[in-house]
Amino acid sequence: MQLDDDIEHLFTHVPLLAGVPRAAWRMSPLGGITNRSYRLQADGQDLVLRWPGASASRYLDRRAEPLNAQAVAGLGLAPPVLAADPDAGWYITAFVTGAETLNAGDVADPETFAGMLKLLTTLHRSDVAFPFQQGLFKAIDLYIKLAPTQLMQDVRRALEPLRLALARHPLPRVACHIDPNPANFLRDGAGRLFLIDWEFAATEEPLWDLAAVTMEAGVDPAMAQVQIEPLIGSAQWPRFELYKTALNLVAASWCEAELVAANDSPDLVALRDDRLLHLKQRLGDPRYQDWLRSA
Repeated sequence: MQLDDDIEHLFTHVPLLAGVPRAAWRMSPLGGITNRSYRLQADGQDLVLRWPGASASRYLDRRAEPLNAQAVAGLGLAPPVLAADPDAGWYITAFVTGAETLNAGDVADPETFAGMLKLLTTLHRSDVAFPFQQGLFKAIDLYIKLAPTQLMQDVRRALEPLRLALARHPLPRVACHIDPNPANFLRDGAGRLFLIDWEFAATEEPLWDLAAVTMEAGVDPAMAQVQIEPLIGSAQWPRFELYKTALNLVAASWCEAELVAANDSPDLVALRDDRLLHLKQRLGDPRYQDWLRSA
C-alpha cells in the first residue's frame, strides 16, 4: 500500500520506522471522518499512525493533538505515544492488542458505561492542562461562521436563552476529551478501556464530556442519571440537561462545516440530521423551561 509522499517520508526519517525496510511494513487504513489513521505492522512491531486531515485545520490547532495524547498517555488513559511531530500534527502510538472500539450497544451496558465514566472522571480530576479552552457557543459560533447556512443561523438564535442560562453560574474548567463517542473508546482483550483521538481535547466544564457520552441512542436516560448525578450533584442536573441539548447543535454545525469544506464522508449528512432532530425534540420537552430557570 503506497501512501501520500508526506507520509511515505516518515518511513525513512523517523527512527521508529526507519529501522525496518519500507517493503516490510504492512499498512491497513483504520478510517476516520477528518483524520487518517493507519495500522503499521512489521517484524513484531504493531503501531498506529494518526495523520491530520486538512479540513479540520480551519478550527483546530493541529500541533496540540500529539501533545494532548502524550499527556493523557502518562495517566494510562490512552495508548503510549512512541513518536510524534507536533509541528506537523502527526503521532504514532502502540496498537492496543485485541482492542475493539465500542458501539452504541456497548454503551447501553451499565458496567461498560460506568467504565467510560471512570475514564472521563479520572481525566477531569487529573492535573493535565490542555492549552485550548473550549466553550459550547464558542464552538457553535465558529462552525456556523465556517458554514453560515440559514438553517444553522436560525437554530443558533433559538438557543440564545440557553446560552444566557449557562452563563449565569459557570463551573470550573478541567481537562476534557470533548468527543467521547463510543468509537473513541477502545476495549482490549482484558476488558481495559482506553480513550483515543485527542484532537478536540480542551479545558471545559466536565459536563461537556458527561453529557456527550450519554447522547448515543442506546443509553437509557434513567441509567445515565443514576451513574452521573452522584458525580455532579443533583443541583447541577438542569445544567447537565442544557449541555446535552446544546451539544446537538455543536455536532450538527460541525457536520455542516465539514460538508461545506467538501468532506465526502457518508456519515456527515445523517449525523447532522439526527442531531437536529434530537435538538428539536429537546427544545420541545416540557422540562426545558425548568432547566433554563434552574441551571
